[in-house]
Amino acid sequence: MSVTISLLNMKGGVGKTTLAVNLAWHMHQKENCNVLLVDLDPQFNATQYVMDYKAFQVHRKKAGTVADLLIDQPSLDLRMKKVKNNPRAALHKIRANDGKRLDILPSELGLAWVVKNPAQMDYRLEKLLARIRDDYDYVFVDCPPTDSVLTTMALTASDYLLIPMRPDRFSILGFANLIETIKTFRNNCPDPHKVEVLGIVFTQVTGTSEVEQQAMDELRSEATKEKTELFSSRLKYSNSFIRSVRDQTPIFETLYAHTNPKSAVGKIADELKARIHHFSGKQHAPKGKNS
Repeated sequence: MSVTISLLNMKGGVGKTTLAVNLAWHMHQKENCNVLLVDLDPQFNATQYVMDYKAFQVHRKKAGTVADLLIDQPSLDLRMKKVKNNPRAALHKIRANDGKRLDILPSELGLAWVVKNPAQMDYRLEKLLARIRDDYDYVFVDCPPTDSVLTTMALTASDYLLIPMRPDRFSILGFANLIETIKTFRNNCPDPHKVEVLGIVFTQVTGTSEVEQQAMDELRSEATKEKTELFSSRLKYSNSFIRSVRDQTPIFETLYAHTNPKSAVGKIADELKARIHHFSGKQHAPKGKNS
């Protein structure tokens, strides 16, 4: 059974895309799962993480992006009509291993049109994923750092939410806004129990600042009030993540990366699986190699 997990934070620069891409890579490479990464951000950073500029341009012209699949266009050439009829044609294969796939549904700046024209868009991602999600064990959605119709689309299409959060003062203030967004969605959604919050993952943690520790303590207090769990595993700050983006590789394959950042994503993935089991029961969770 496939599960869809959106990574959501209303603040940019928190390592959301880094975590999304590396979790997708880990579940494919280390857990032997079929994984789809959906880039739902018009800034398309996840796309750029796994595709170089030339590959992206070729794919965009030949197979389209998530924008082409979500946005109605009055006139389409035959090529894009075929993509509309078969969303799998818009997928880019990042890697295949032992018969398992890691794919991305790329994004582009044109997706911003949805934010300016939100009418009747809420369920389009859900309907799109319904056509392809059974091909995968996990679907990770990298969301934009805004409260917009794109956020609503992701929430509607998701089973679970994961909240990457940098331990600083801005995150404390933004957490309340994020929780309010989730509550508003649940109040307005016909099936409000559908999406569950897996918890908060601290990212870009230096472990060297008293101010940082104070922020983490305050966030822990606020999360407890909202009955939101904190992952015990964290993503520490490391220049190796910058290198992994440049090399377009997962952190655990990045040259000269130290042991801690290499293993951190795996520890977070283990907690993520345990929390999914908690919510849905082990018999309903994807059965990766190590499940």
